[in-house]
Parts: sequence; C-alpha cells; structure tokens
Amino acid sequence: MKKIFSGAGLALICCAAHAQSSVTLYGLIDEAVRYQTTAAGHTIGMNEGAVNGNRFGLKGAEDLGGGTSAIFQLESGFNVATGASDQQGQLFGRFAWVGLQNDRFGTLKAGRQYGGVYNFYAFNFDPIGGGNINATDWSLFLVGIRFDNTLQYENRFGPVTLQVQHSFGGQAGSAASGSTTTASLIYKFSGGKAGIAGAQSDDGKGHKLVVGSFGGTYAWGPVGLYMYGIDARRDAGFSVAASNSGGPLANTNIISNATTAYGTQTSSRNDMFARVGVTYQPASQWRFIGSYAYDHAGNVAPGRNGTIQTVYGIADYILSKRTDVYVEADYSHLTGASINDPNGPLTFGGRANGVGASLSLRTLF
Repeated sequence: MKKIFSGAGLALICCAAHAQSSVTLYGLIDEAVRYQTTAAGHTIGMNEGAVNGNRFGLKGAEDLGGGTSAIFQLESGFNVATGASDQQGQLFGRFAWVGLQNDRFGTLKAGRQYGGVYNFYAFNFDPIGGGNINATDWSLFLVGIRFDNTLQYENRFGPVTLQVQHSFGGQAGSAASGSTTTASLIYKFSGGKAGIAGAQSDDGKGHKLVVGSFGGTYAWGPVGLYMYGIDARRDAGFSVAASNSGGPLANTNIISNATTAYGTQTSSRNDMFARVGVTYQPASQWRFIGSYAYDHAGNVAPGRNGTIQTVYGIADYILSKRTDVYVEADYSHLTGASINDPNGPLTFGGRANGVGASLSLRTLF
C-alpha cells in the first residue's frame, strides 16, 4: 500500500511539473523562384525568400515559481531546394541557448545567439526584420549576425529596454581575442520607438571592429516608417577566422578588412550605412514594403572610397494566418572602389549594377 501511494504521489508530481512546462516545435519555410543578374549574365532558379530564412526549432519554458522560468531555444536553418543545412552546417546554427527569465530581474541567456547590434536594428527598425538575401540583408556583414559562446542579459525599466551581451572568444592565452561586447537601449513611446547601440569585436591579432548604431520607427494607421544607421570602423588588417575553424570570430558573418592590410594602410576602413523604409497595409490581405539603403565605404582600398546603394519593393498577399505569397524586386548600384571590393558587403563580380526579382511562397508551422 505504501508503494502504491508513493507511486501515485510521484505521478501527481510529474503531472504537476508537466502542467507548468511547455515545449513547442515550430518552423518557417520561405522559398522563391529568383532572377538575378551576375558577372556572366543572369541566373534563374530556386532560392530562399527575400524576407525569411528557412528554419525549424524547439523552444520551451518551465515555471520554477516566484516569477522565474527556465527557458531554451534550439533552431536549425536549412535549404529547401537541396535539403542541406545552412549556417556553416551547424546543427542548430540559427540558435542554441538556455536561460532564466524573471518578471522583475530580466532574462539571462547563454549559447549561440543573434549579435547585439543585429538584434537591435533588425527586429526593431528594419521594415522586414533584417532580410534574407544579399539585396535585402547586406548590412549584416558590417556587424555580424550570430555569435557563438554568448552571454546576454535583457531587462525592461518602464519604457526603456536594456540589453548587454558578451561573446567569449574562446582563444587560448587571451580573453579579448575573438570576443565581442555589445550594449543597447531602446525607448518605447506611443506609436513608435527609438534607440542606440554600440559594439566592439577583437580579432586574433589585436585589430578591432567598432560599431555604433541608432534607429527609430513610427506607425501611423496603416503606414509604418523605419530608419536606422550603422557606423562600422575596422582597423587596418582586421580579419575573421574561417567558418567552423574555431578561430577568432568564426561563424559570425562579419566581413574582413584585407584590402587595408596591416603595413599597407594604417587608417581604418569606415562604412557609414543608412536605411529608410516604409510599410503600408491598406487591407487585411495586402501589405506593401519599400526600402532604400546607402553605404559610404571609406578606405575600401588604399586612398580609395566607394558607395553601395540598394532599393527594393515587396507586394505581399496574405492567404491565411500562416501562409502568404509575395513578389520582391531589387536594384543595386556600386561606385568607385566598391565595384571590385573583395571585402564588401555587396558585390557583383566586377559589375556596377545588380538586378533581382523573386516570387515567394511562405508558410509557418
């Protein structure tokens, strides 16, 4: 009888724990047929959508009591056309983190996560949440998109959200080598929000990438206005280790600075980037998005500057709560040293112009 009651008590405890926990399997597929001009002419083929990367994942939370929960998220990216893994082939290359969340004291997460500056502008001040092809997302190469070995803290203080983040370099003999430290503040007000962010990344040879960013957004009925800027300064010779090498800043998608190599040019490269965008939803089934981006790249090559400009437009037809189809078109123009920049965020194999268009089907599950 004692064993029966013990077993029943254990079952009740397990049931209670299960009732306070949740694990969700989710995903998104955004696939397109895309036309793109290239150095050799043009291509037409399957491509990931211009807005979102394909992914599936698991996320969950367990209520620990006292307003505290244990949380986690594992997210894998993949190529629908081939079935191959994205993000350098990492199993959970999009996200892999675990943390604690408290109603009063904020959220602490540890693992592979979005970088602080990308997280700041993409999910607050970009009209499509960062984009997913070079024509819509090339600003990410100035700051990096995801960082391994990252500790992040976030909390809200009234209308202000604070986020601080440190990515450990993991390099023997140096705590700084391969590390990145970021902080951001976002102020929310009626109809919109505004914020600032800053970051510093250290490569394996004492060179630094220093980034500053600001942004703002405002909604007025069916119209949304977006803008943000990035000032990215890379020391001469700043370099990033190869993907999956385990070296400094590997798997981050930060671009290097080989054209201003140490000993060849002593001044840093400076990319001054700005994006403005607008969204318009005149009816529940239709949404229109437009954006213009500009980058002035200083010291692309010794004594030479360049510019990058891109404009894109999207017409989105919403079929259901989970599925939509959209048409995207983009045009990019390079000038000066950016035309042949091997370390630029957007290049066309020596061509000054690039044109692309795609028809996408997107569904959530």
